[in-house]
Amino acid sequence: MKPVIEIGISIKEIAVRRNRVETARRFGTPDRVPVLPAVAHRFLVPVTGTRFRDYYRDPEIMLRTQILGQKWLMENVRTDAYGITGPWVGAWTDFQNTFEAGSLGCEIVFPEDDIPWVGPGWVRDDADLRRLAAMEYVHEGMNARQIDYRRRMIEEAEKYPVRFQGGEIFYPGAAPSLTHTSDGPFGVAGDLMGNTELFLACAERPDFVRELLGIIAEKMIAWLDFCWDEEHLPRPKDFAWTDDLAVSLSPEMFHEIVLPANQRLRAHFDGRLSLHMCGKSDHLLDIFRDDLRIHELQGFGWEVNLDRIASAMSGRVVLLGNIDPRLILQGTPDEVIEATRRVIEKLGSGRGLILQDGNNIPPGSPLSNINAMMTAAERFGRYD
Repeated sequence: MKPVIEIGISIKEIAVRRNRVETARRFGTPDRVPVLPAVAHRFLVPVTGTRFRDYYRDPEIMLRTQILGQKWLMENVRTDAYGITGPWVGAWTDFQNTFEAGSLGCEIVFPEDDIPWVGPGWVRDDADLRRLAAMEYVHEGMNARQIDYRRRMIEEAEKYPVRFQGGEIFYPGAAPSLTHTSDGPFGVAGDLMGNTELFLACAERPDFVRELLGIIAEKMIAWLDFCWDEEHLPRPKDFAWTDDLAVSLSPEMFHEIVLPANQRLRAHFDGRLSLHMCGKSDHLLDIFRDDLRIHELQGFGWEVNLDRIASAMSGRVVLLGNIDPRLILQGTPDEVIEATRRVIEKLGSGRGLILQDGNNIPPGSPLSNINAMMTAAERFGRYD
């Protein structure tokens, strides 16, 4: 057997963390507010000594880097993260926010030392809509690469046994996840048209945009159904998605143009629904709560007014987010503690609060600042 990758966290501690987070997500009363800093790919890939160009070109390197990145996170970041398997936290086909546009005709650019990004859009007119509707989505483009990478990760799984202290050996690569989240119909439409062109079309050709979003939503559902069948995922079906680009729309325009496609996605899933939205989303919170009926708002932006989100969602929607990532990068531990204290003060009494930045901690952020969120949780976030 290959050498075991030992993670220096006890299996008993993992159980405590799981219970704390799951209790918060049920609006119960954990011992304290949980903390889940959003330390992601731009941060974690470099700490393993891996170059991004290598990470994305080889599924075995991707698998090994993900495991070592999460080992580093769990041993260095004060967090209530309790596992390293599953999408976004362990072994998965990671092509970031490119796989949807990259399966719908857009070029994907892989820089030497950064995450991939989407090239220029191409959808302009009704003929392009017909071409888009006719495209094979599941087995072409970046999705075809995901399927291949998953197969190859499974072939390499036995090389990377993992164990928590006191726990059993397991193999994250034995059941890697395809990316079964979504950047949302409007966000993908921005890739396919170009952001400026999309916003102009919302004002000048709203029917065109609605048709485009409907086509995209149906393609997404076809991919997600494939993922559920391919991975034998549990039911009821949980779903996590975002539509960040739409945060710039008025409530009226969001409701008339964007909401129908998002409701189509939402209605396809009968489990727990988690929406991510960066930016100042105060004006859309009621729509998220009442029309999309989300269970969780993950990584809500640092610009969101805490009194506004408390009034709209506290006690009804699980909340993760708000602490300014720039403060975590450039501030002091005391400043992060104070910002975290304010979030607890405004949102903690409604239960359902999990402390997180809003959203995505920048590379180079001092560990002392990241870990200050846990210091604040222990100091100000106890329920007993």
